[in-house]
Amino acid sequence: MPLLRLLRIPAVFTTFPDVLAGYAIVRQGQIASLELTGLLAASGCLYLSGMVWNDLFDVEQDLVERPTRPLPAGEIKPKMARLLASVLMLAGICAAMLVSMPAFFVSLALAGTILAYDAGGKKTPAGPLLMGFCRGFNVLLGAACVTSFKEWGVHPALLVSAIMTLYVCGITLFARSEASKSAAWPLTVGLILSVLALLAWGGIAAVLSTGSAVMLVVVMLILIAFQVLRRALPAIRSREPAQVQQTVRAMLLTIPMLEAIVIIAHGGPHAMPMAVAAALMMIPGIILSRYIPMT
Repeated sequence: MPLLRLLRIPAVFTTFPDVLAGYAIVRQGQIASLELTGLLAASGCLYLSGMVWNDLFDVEQDLVERPTRPLPAGEIKPKMARLLASVLMLAGICAAMLVSMPAFFVSLALAGTILAYDAGGKKTPAGPLLMGFCRGFNVLLGAACVTSFKEWGVHPALLVSAIMTLYVCGITLFARSEASKSAAWPLTVGLILSVLALLAWGGIAAVLSTGSAVMLVVVMLILIAFQVLRRALPAIRSREPAQVQQTVRAMLLTIPMLEAIVIIAHGGPHAMPMAVAAALMMIPGIILSRYIPMT
C-alpha cells in the first residue's frame, strides 16, 4: 500500500485517455496493438516516475504539510524511491523509442518537463504552465505514432494538446495551496482557465462533429462542466483544504470524459470503441481514489 500511495496509482488512469485521444486523431480509430501498447506504457511509466520524483523533491516540505505520505513517514526509503523513479523514467523513454523517433523526442520533452516541474518549477509562477505542458505533451505522445513530425502539419492533435495544456494549467493553479487554506485569487483564476478550456473543447468538438455526435458532445460537455462547477464554487467560497482537494479530484477525473469527446469528434468513423475505452478509464480511478489519495 505505501508503494501504491507513493505512485498515486488512481491518477495514472487519467493519463491513458490523453494517449488514446492523440492516437485516435492520427490513426482515425484504426489500432495497431503493439504501437498503441508501447505509447500507453511510455505514458504510464513517465507519469508514475513524476509522482515519485515529486515526493523526493518535496520530502522536507511534506514532513510539515503531509507527514503521512510514504517518504516522510519512513515507509519507503529515499534510495529505493530514487531508483524506482529513475527506472520508470528510463522505461518510459525506451518504450516510446521502440514506437517511433517522434515518440522518442516527445517522451524526452515530457520527461524534461516533469523533472523541471518537480525539481522546483512548481514553486515558481511558471509551475501551473509546466504541469499543463506535461499533459499537453502526453496528448502529443499518443499522436507521435507518425514516422516524421512533418506528417502532423496543422493537425487537430496540436490544438487538442494546447487546450489540454490550458485545462491542466487551470487545475494546477486551483490546487496550488491545497494543503492549507487557499487564497481566493488562484482558485478563481484556475477555475476561469479551466472553464475557458472546456468551452474551447466543446466548441471545436461540436464544430467538427457530424450528425448525432454533435448532440452527444454537447450533452457530455454540459455534464462535465456541471460536475466541475458544483464542487469548485463552494470550494472558492470556503477555501478549505478538504473542499479544494475534492474539486481537484473531480477535475482530474473529468479528463477521461474530455478525451472521449475529442475521440468522438476527431477520431473518424471507427473511433467509438476508443472513446468508450477512454471514458471507462474514469472507473478504476474513481474506485481506487477512495482508498489511495490522488494528490
